[in-house]
Amino acid sequence: MFMSQQRIKLKKLYSEPKIFEPVLFESGLNIIMGEKSTDSNKTNGVGKSICIEFLNFCLLKKISESRVDLIPGDIIDKSSKVMLDILINQDNITIVRSLSHLEEISIFKNGEEIVFDSIDNATKYLGNVYFQSYSANESRVSFRNMLSPIIRDERSEFKDIIQCFDTKKRIPADYTPHLFFLNLNIELYLEIKNLLKELENKKSYLNETKKILIVKPSEAKAQLNELQSEVTKINASIESLKNKESFDTIQNDLVKIEFEASKLRKEQQAIKYQIRQIESLPQPENISKNDIATLFNQFKLGLGDMIEKSLVELETFKDKVNSFRNSLVNKRLEDLKQKLSSLNEKVKVFDDRYTEKISLLDNGGVLKDLKSSINIFNSKNNEFSNLRSLIDRYDNAEKDKKTLSKVKSEKIAELDEDICNKKDIIDSFENTILDIHEIIMGNRKSHFEIKTIDKASSKEFIYFDLRIDDDGAHSIERMKVFIYDISLIVNSYTGVHHPKFLVHDNIFNSDNDSLYKSLNFLYEIANNHTEEFQYIVTLNTDQVELLESKNLLKFNINDYKRASYTKSSRFLKKQYSEVQKRK
Repeated sequence: MFMSQQRIKLKKLYSEPKIFEPVLFESGLNIIMGEKSTDSNKTNGVGKSICIEFLNFCLLKKISESRVDLIPGDIIDKSSKVMLDILINQDNITIVRSLSHLEEISIFKNGEEIVFDSIDNATKYLGNVYFQSYSANESRVSFRNMLSPIIRDERSEFKDIIQCFDTKKRIPADYTPHLFFLNLNIELYLEIKNLLKELENKKSYLNETKKILIVKPSEAKAQLNELQSEVTKINASIESLKNKESFDTIQNDLVKIEFEASKLRKEQQAIKYQIRQIESLPQPENISKNDIATLFNQFKLGLGDMIEKSLVELETFKDKVNSFRNSLVNKRLEDLKQKLSSLNEKVKVFDDRYTEKISLLDNGGVLKDLKSSINIFNSKNNEFSNLRSLIDRYDNAEKDKKTLSKVKSEKIAELDEDICNKKDIIDSFENTILDIHEIIMGNRKSHFEIKTIDKASSKEFIYFDLRIDDDGAHSIERMKVFIYDISLIVNSYTGVHHPKFLVHDNIFNSDNDSLYKSLNFLYEIANNHTEEFQYIVTLNTDQVELLESKNLLKFNINDYKRASYTKSSRFLKKQYSEVQKRK
């Protein structure tokens, strides 16, 4: 019995200008058939999968993940637009995507166009339309996220009920839409996923730190203690060297020598200055006899008998004055030069003594030991600081990891409690699986449960454990996916959030004897339930010819055939090989 008011109904897939024949979808079973032609009995490679890919493309699959972008330009007109008419709840929606402007999307809602410049914005819009009747506090998923297990990629090979993408892409498992259908706590699931990412990052950080440490952290801490001891001892040795009597004695001698030498150098400078002053004095002026005679006669005329000295006497007097002056200056200059010479000798003695003291220290004395000790101290201290920093970094990361692990365990316990609280839903879903399993497999030898995993070594923390009869074989695993996906639609609990359509591209194997039971089951539930749903599947005629010849089907395949393709009439008319993925 269906209770949901949420649904999506596919109506029509087409293009303008026409690059493929329109595909009309109906309620119930919809078959995209690969058939034989007069030219070829082969039914593969006729376009069934690319038809589904165009459907997914219109439902806003990212172009980076779509095979539509791999179609050569000479196969389809890139100016074409691909369109899909759908019904979301009560709203008529037309989605239009251009093959030339892949990020531009037009969406017509009840005839009114809205243009989007990115897939993300268009996806958010369709999500708002789908969830418009949801209350603000209800958990929900994104529109595309919800469709992930609804439109299963053929290249997923139907190996797993959770993994629904191309196996070569190695896309991580995402339980979000499955939890959404089962009404389990999505926010808690996403919170734990983020915690796991943080834990992985922290583990990587710890591993990098271990590599830098080279040795084990415990050994590094032992090294740190030894280094600390060495640094302490070296520092004590330096202080000891500084306090040695010999060091103090030499240091005091050097201070005294520098002081005395400084006094002598100042005296040297003073004497050198005086010598320069004396040497710069002018020489006595030479006055001729005629000049003296003239001056003398003038004095005689002016002074009368007071001046009786003769010119000879005057000259004698002048010579005495010059002689006295020269004797004074020359004597002073000679004394200063002798004193300067003496000072130079004394300064040289002090310089030699200073050099001797310095030489004594530098050539194996206390100062050399002190310098050596300081160099060793700096080296060891740097090594100690770096190692301590690395160990602190490791200890802090280890502490953060433990905290995250504790929080993760608490959150997983909360999720486990939520699963226990939703036991009625899970039990009901399991019973739906058992009912379908009995119809198709002939027994109820099946089991479904949801488990949480709290192990440091595990990258997953939740697990959907579905077992069916004889599972493990390739064809049986496909049947497991089929039963699980159909159960999500028809169960009264999980069907509340389900969009009510499902697309399986090439899920059935030709040798699968459960095929006719599956098709008959789909036919019956489509006719017996008042709530509409759609199941779109791709098949080949050689898969159903034997079933039809034995009258095993309860319906006419042709009545549910929505499109048919052959080697001579392909979906895109021409045969092609996919191009390399665009960068």
